[in-house]
Amino acid sequence: MKPEIVKLSFSLHNARVLLFVFLLASLFLFEPTITPVFSAAAQSVPHSRPAKPRDQVKDHTPNPAELELRKRLEAAQAAQRTGDAQAAAQANERLIALALREMGQLRLLQTALPQAIELYKRSLDFEDTADTHVDLAIADLQANLTAGALAESGKALAVDLNNARAYAVRSRVWIKKQEYEKAAEALNRLLQLDSTYESDVETLYSLGICLLQTKDPKGKEKAAAVFERMVRAEGDSGSLHVLFGRAYRDANDMPSAIRQFERAIALDTKTPHAHYFLGLARLAVNEWKATPEVRSEFGKELENYPRDYLANYLMGFLGSGDRDYVVSNRYLKLAAEIDPVAPEPWLYLGLNAYAQSDMAHAEEYLRKAVVLTGKDEARSNYQIRRAYVGLGRILINSGRTEESEVFLAEARDLQNKTMELTQHDVASAMTDAGATSVAAVAPLQPQTNVEPPILLPGNTDPFARIDASVTAHSNLTKEQLVIADDQENRIRAVLGLGFNDLATSEAVRGEYLAALGHYQEAERWDGHIPGLAKNLGLSAFRVQNYPEAIRGLGLALKEKPADGPVRAMLGMAYFGNEKFADAAKAFAPLGTAGMRDSTVGYAWATSLARIEEPNKASEILAEFEKTNRSAEILLLVGQLWIEIGDYARSVNAIHGALEANPALLKAHYFAGQAYTKWERWPEAASEFQAELAMTPGDPDAMYGLGFVDLQQSKLEDAATLFEQVISAHPNHANSQYQIGKILLDRGKISDAIEHLEIATRLSPQTDYMHYQLQMAYRKESRIADADRELDIYKELKAKERARARDAIPTVQSP
Repeated sequence: MKPEIVKLSFSLHNARVLLFVFLLASLFLFEPTITPVFSAAAQSVPHSRPAKPRDQVKDHTPNPAELELRKRLEAAQAAQRTGDAQAAAQANERLIALALREMGQLRLLQTALPQAIELYKRSLDFEDTADTHVDLAIADLQANLTAGALAESGKALAVDLNNARAYAVRSRVWIKKQEYEKAAEALNRLLQLDSTYESDVETLYSLGICLLQTKDPKGKEKAAAVFERMVRAEGDSGSLHVLFGRAYRDANDMPSAIRQFERAIALDTKTPHAHYFLGLARLAVNEWKATPEVRSEFGKELENYPRDYLANYLMGFLGSGDRDYVVSNRYLKLAAEIDPVAPEPWLYLGLNAYAQSDMAHAEEYLRKAVVLTGKDEARSNYQIRRAYVGLGRILINSGRTEESEVFLAEARDLQNKTMELTQHDVASAMTDAGATSVAAVAPLQPQTNVEPPILLPGNTDPFARIDASVTAHSNLTKEQLVIADDQENRIRAVLGLGFNDLATSEAVRGEYLAALGHYQEAERWDGHIPGLAKNLGLSAFRVQNYPEAIRGLGLALKEKPADGPVRAMLGMAYFGNEKFADAAKAFAPLGTAGMRDSTVGYAWATSLARIEEPNKASEILAEFEKTNRSAEILLLVGQLWIEIGDYARSVNAIHGALEANPALLKAHYFAGQAYTKWERWPEAASEFQAELAMTPGDPDAMYGLGFVDLQQSKLEDAATLFEQVISAHPNHANSQYQIGKILLDRGKISDAIEHLEIATRLSPQTDYMHYQLQMAYRKESRIADADRELDIYKELKAKERARARDAIPTVQSP
């Protein structure tokens, strides 16, 4: 039998088989699963303002957000029990929205900011609320995404113009962007809307700072009034006046700052840092020239607090400027002991040693300053450049020229960056830094709200659990982390349940694509929900996502190996994915019942035929035929008998189809195909003619009749039919091929090549067409073209052999 017959016979057959399977693949009733509710699932994570993370993970005492989550869970269960799919969907969407928001809140506390952002965004997909937009804005702000924080807080205000939390977020954004008028407006609005902030020192102090930073005289008056409110709320104290003094100092109002520091000392001479900041302010006013009065203030600070880092450092710094290296070194070494990670003491220790020609210690101390500075070279107006200069000189003098050039080049680079600052910026930096040292104005308390690094994209999966490397940046204690983990488990149970039941309501309504997506999300949150894998697989099958159907149904079958309907659907999924060996193995345990099933039996027999097991295929197809079938199914059975190679049974089946429906299209055509394979040319010709009588001009029937004429040496009749097909259907690859062959035999090589090239372009995976074309090229002495086509032919043949090998089962199906 010539190869082109085989290729022709089943091009239409394959399409019709798959169409048949898709149309009739109802198979089994979709079984919605209403998962039992776990009592623990109703426990949620407390949801409050994110300003103080430690206060948010305490115990299991229900708060409003937790109670609301329980309420929504009960509503979703009630809707599910009614059987109203639409109502169940709506109730579960509301449940999911809140649970996602609560999970986002937990991630925010754990400093998993990218995950928190994604969770809040997903929550908004289900319920667009002002508070969720604010939560997202907070997460954006903590991740330094100020544009996103402004946008989301703006969306919240569009929904709720009086949302106090939105104004709180916007005030923080404007402060970060140094737009103090806008920040003050937001803070004033916040105070108007939420009375709880009226006595909040942090909020009032932020407002005072913003008002001072506007540089408006009226703003200064308003700031003073705000500070008075703080005094009334907290009671007058030295510590408050130190805060006020720092605010005035940062606004470059040194006289007011000095008055506030003096007021602090008058209230309590031992107010922490009061003497220090008073001395620093007077030092700045005196153009950084230390007076006895200035030194006295630093001395008093040290009398009260001998291990105060700031005062020790400043005394060391001043001693260095006085070239009193013994005194300077004493204070600097104590400062370095108090704060081992601060580079400034080591810088000035190194400079002192250099000035005293103690190059060994100078190099040691300056290198330490460089290491501790790290990438923060901009601190204190790039003062670390002095260490690079000193090291460069030390290295040159000791003959280490190559290494010295590295340090000197870095010093030049930092010097250039320093020169880029305007004179105003330099003066401001000196005032803020205190004798060119950031450490001189370090926070009063160790910073606990340092923004954590943003996680890499690989760690942004909102479904993933987080590890200790992330929570290490949070302020949660070990006990709170344990509670948070317990809360996460409960929220995961709620989310898994909500997504599962939402998907079920969608599947019941025939919305299988949406159902599949939500079943997948349910699986990511809680993969232990009974029936989830089965429903996921069924939904995937309905939307012809066969790989996912195979995965889901495979898991379901492992759970219940005796579930016949699931096994049948799994086999059909393998069949739809053209994994015929796996399909056959999946079908095998179904036995006779599977063979006689209206879809399984046919798919099973076809799978066996495709993996070249004709005997088993015949056995199953024969069993399949024992049940009365419609004309359409009998036609498909006849086609499969052709593939198996039993042409007599093929003709019988197709003729049986014609007896049931004499007008059945393509029946005579496939009977002609069977006779062609059987090499019974007159009968084949009669069948093709009968098809053409029903459908004049049918290109496949005309081609089949032409092929029969060709086998009977009726060359002219065959050529005429092929030309008629090409005239009406120029993209009929086989007709182009046959005309090319005929022309090649007639010696019309150029014309033959034209048709053969069209054929290979239309059917590039048909090996014999490339073989015929290479022969034509050789006759025209186009050797390179001929060799190329021969290589393509060999490659296609090799792939065909590989496919035959792959038909052998390699994966153990359930």
